Amino acid sequence: MAVSIHEHIRFSLYQVNDFGYSTHRLYQEAQPFVSFSFIAEGSLRTIADGKSDAARTGDVMVHRPHIPFSVYSDKPGTHMYVNLTLSVMDQVDFFQLYPLPRVVTLLNPLQYEQTFLLLKSVWNRPEDGLRDMQSTMLTFQLLNEILESARIGQQKRMDEEPASPDRLAPVIPYIEANLRQRITREELARLAHLNPVYFSRLFHKVYGIPPMTMVHKLRMKRALQLLDNPDYTIERIASECGFYDASYFNRMFQRDYKMTPGLFRRKLAASKRTFS
Repeated sequence: MAVSIHEHIRFSLYQVNDFGYSTHRLYQEAQPFVSFSFIAEGSLRTIADGKSDAARTGDVMVHRPHIPFSVYSDKPGTHMYVNLTLSVMDQVDFFQLYPLPRVVTLLNPLQYEQTFLLLKSVWNRPEDGLRDMQSTMLTFQLLNEILESARIGQQKRMDEEPASPDRLAPVIPYIEANLRQRITREELARLAHLNPVYFSRLFHKVYGIPPMTMVHKLRMKRALQLLDNPDYTIERIASECGFYDASYFNRMFQRDYKMTPGLFRRKLAASKRTFS
């Protein structure tokens, strides 16, 4: 299957450059593109959206378009920066879909620097089709390093973050009150005000099973209770417990309990007669 990339992605590269300084001051700078500023040497503080972040050698500062930012450093340093825009799906800003932190610590800063220097040499050549293609490919290599470093960094921070069982307090009652409805991991994560990936990890740590396994267990627990009531048909129990239909409920019940719901109900009734 052929895929036409230009129909899905719009990419513009505006500037590739580096500069050194003895001290560095920018105040409330704003620009129409996203800027990735790699700190090859030095350390500084950057402020945007009212939040302050420290950045040091090996980090990339991410300055979003139209968001004023300030930068302060009293020490010498060297920055390598790339200014660009990248949109997908009919002009949706890529970095709104996949937001990055204001500072990203790179996994491989040496490789990033080497790729940047190659990009700069290509960018400074006279314009032609080959130069544009190579510039695009090299820029995407830099973006891949930034995105992957941000992903790994976020995962590491979540792993180091202490478990907060209280955040999960509303989850079980919510599941029990909504067993008839379709329940998703993302929905439960929003309830706990957590990222879905971290929510799953924390839930498993606290309860010993994944969240969707808990949903299934609570559905089955409710089904067992209703099977004790002869007024409920198998079809009604399937609906009350959130299964797609009676056939699917039967399959899941047999998988878990090695018997059909009907057989379980008969055994339950027989045991009552035995002890009555």
